[in-house]
Amino acid sequence: MNAVISATRTVGVTTYGRLHLGFFNLSQQTQRQFGSVGVAIDAFQTSLSISSGPQQSAFDPWAAAILQRHLLASNAQMAFNVSIQQAIPRHGGLGSGTQMALALGTAVNYLLDQPTSASDIAAIHQRGARSGIGIATFEHGGLVIDGGRGAHTVVPPMLARHAFPSDWHFLLIIDNSRAGLHGQGEKNAFKQLAPQSLAATQTIQQKLLSHGLPALIEQDFSTFSQFIGDLQTYNAEYFAPAQGGPYASQAIAGILQTLKQQGHTGVGQTSWGPTGFVLLPSRAEAVAMQMQLLKAHASQPTLGFVVTAAVNQPAHIHIEG
Repeated sequence: MNAVISATRTVGVTTYGRLHLGFFNLSQQTQRQFGSVGVAIDAFQTSLSISSGPQQSAFDPWAAAILQRHLLASNAQMAFNVSIQQAIPRHGGLGSGTQMALALGTAVNYLLDQPTSASDIAAIHQRGARSGIGIATFEHGGLVIDGGRGAHTVVPPMLARHAFPSDWHFLLIIDNSRAGLHGQGEKNAFKQLAPQSLAATQTIQQKLLSHGLPALIEQDFSTFSQFIGDLQTYNAEYFAPAQGGPYASQAIAGILQTLKQQGHTGVGQTSWGPTGFVLLPSRAEAVAMQMQLLKAHASQPTLGFVVTAAVNQPAHIHIEG
């Protein structure tokens, strides 16, 4: 490719982490599989900038491999200087790989005057193999629902998107001593796990349509929280054999079980974890619980407690020059 790029032109991209709240079709008995619910969050971001020219500073090998894959697919015969200001933590169930691929791919495409959709970029990097929510949150923000995979699906299509109530907050519970299942281990697990029953699958899908989505739109916190709890139970039953129980981290499992006993229903784990979460109706209540848990678990320095709101906007793209 003989693209001409201004030496002073820089493209910056900032995108957000996401919570994978759960799949709603794990039965393997229908034409489409998976289908998932997720939400963009402001606690973790990937922010980077790219300009033409040789690399000026140390570049994370993992991100460098993603960049090279994109350049090869784009047939771009030129050097790029990448600066990564911050990155979503890897293997925590927060969507780090998809967001890095989309951020790098988007920035490169803008420099090459080849803007393409997030779905096109995701396909290059084989993102969205099962869930498309990270792609949808990159493009739209908010709470999103994807349609899973059919026989000819490249990237799971987005079925619905809605703004997440600004008052509602998540308290994330993070176990920094371990990583969630990923890579080949994740692929092997999906091959070996027994499918959920068709009856359980139809029940959770009915709850999504008749409880979860209407409650979100009407900002009915109690009903929406109960739906998230039901969705998480459906997923935990499926994933338990691969992660040693309903949650990947035993330390987090104990905390989440206590929260359930206290009456909190919007409790669960994002993706393969180990990050857990609880949904609360206000920032004040989330911060109060954060302080309580920090005090109660002061002797466990590997545990972290982070308050986060949803993000109802897409990734931010900034062009200079």
